[in-house]
Amino acid sequence: VFFFDLSLVLRAMRVCSVGVVLALARPWLDATQSPEDRAKLLIGNMTTNQKVQLLSGNLLAKGYVGLVSGIPELGIPDIRMNDGPQGFRDQFHPGTSTAWPAGLTMAATWSVESVKAWGEGMGKEFYGKGAHVQLGPGLCVARVPRNGRNFEYISGEDPFLGYVLAKPAIVGIQSTGVVANAKHWVNNNQETNRRTVDEEVDERTQFEIYYPPFEGAIEAGVGSVMCSYNKIRGKYSCENPETLQRDLKERLGFKGWVMSDWLATQSQSINAGLDQEMPAGLAMSVELKAAIAAGRVKISKVDDSVQRILVPLITAGILDKPNNNKLGTNVTGPESRATARRLAAEGMVLLQNEGAVLPLGAGVKVAVAGREATAPTVHGGGSGAV
Repeated sequence: VFFFDLSLVLRAMRVCSVGVVLALARPWLDATQSPEDRAKLLIGNMTTNQKVQLLSGNLLAKGYVGLVSGIPELGIPDIRMNDGPQGFRDQFHPGTSTAWPAGLTMAATWSVESVKAWGEGMGKEFYGKGAHVQLGPGLCVARVPRNGRNFEYISGEDPFLGYVLAKPAIVGIQSTGVVANAKHWVNNNQETNRRTVDEEVDERTQFEIYYPPFEGAIEAGVGSVMCSYNKIRGKYSCENPETLQRDLKERLGFKGWVMSDWLATQSQSINAGLDQEMPAGLAMSVELKAAIAAGRVKISKVDDSVQRILVPLITAGILDKPNNNKLGTNVTGPESRATARRLAAEGMVLLQNEGAVLPLGAGVKVAVAGREATAPTVHGGGSGAV
């Protein structure tokens, strides 16, 4: 005799019915269609104000580093973003996320498998704290030895290494339902005078030295890129049509969206290739609406930016599966800490005393002297600190 719970059957039917009704009323929520087609359907049902709303942040970020206000009536949730490139920076709940190895440490592993595990570990914690976008990994090549952000960057001094390792980092992060953000595009190779420095780099050098790590990220399907504070050949990165629109989007084929570094937007620059102003909107909000009304910006250009934002979000499942996890959730634990320690060791240990290779008998003590012995430097400060 076969028994079944009729109430469960009816409940399942109601859920299916709701899904069918939503798909009919809002066809962009039909998960059987491609992310690109769904985004186009959604854009076709958006007002200009709704489109522009997605192109800048909201300062009321609810504890996260960044937030783009959602459009609930269209099924678009708030888009929550958080630092950083080597773990979830939570100033309000310290100790609730793992301090993963720095990007430079992971570069020293020379291991695709280890970097993928690093990305997965971070992505899971970002998802577990309710974030949709991880503001990392950092990809810039280390050209200035004393650059204050070298520790964030997974390329080390080698553009080919960056090209290879960017891929598993992106794949690892985005396998968890979180959109990765490759930064900082481009020539962000020193922190000194970072808002005024003008980087003079010729075209060949860009493609041979500075672009390869980002090429790897693009090939891996990275959803977003962050433009930097510095100037490049006289033009700020976030309003530079040569590096943004021409090189990144057209020549390298980047399909995702470009967001500004925080307060790095200098002007309304959608025609130059900027898609989103963070952490709040002025140039890409009020000024953009005025430019649209005056005919200086075509609505097709706005649609392109919105499409670039929506496709990675849909691909990650953000419109289909609400992430209701809370910022204060404790996402670290013995397993993640053990993984972080193992990965750090892979990037630091040059020689292991396996098989008693070294003349160190049982009970021998090794002295480690200096400040780093008692207060080791794990990361630098700022957005990369955990």
